[in-house]
This record gives sequence, C-alpha cells and structure tokens, in this order.
Amino acid sequence: MSQAKRTVKKAVWGLAFIAAGALLLMSNYGAIAYQFSFRNDWPVILVLIGLSELLDSA
Repeated sequence: MSQAKRTVKKAVWGLAFIAAGALLLMSNYGAIAYQFSFRNDWPVILVLIGLSELLDSA
C-alpha cells in the first residue's frame, strides 16, 4: 500500500473515531436523543484514539 493511501486511511479512521466519540458524548449529556448508558465519559477514549490516528496521519 502506498504512503498516500495509508495516510488517507489513517485520517478516515481518525475522523470516524472522533465522530463516534462525539456523538456518544452528546448522547450521554442529553444533547441528542439517543439512550446509551455505559458511563458518561467513556467516549472520550474514542475521541483520543481518533485524534491520535489523525495526528499520526499527518
């Protein structure tokens, strides 16, 4: 796999994790109407993984 494709793939995965984490956090704090109760702050892990992947792709 070329370096450019690997970079794009990492960026897409990073953005996907950030989006998933942000949506779950908004749900846990009542900003959107979706019930999911694992704990209030665990989606921060997804955001951090996503940021890590996104920064690693740069």
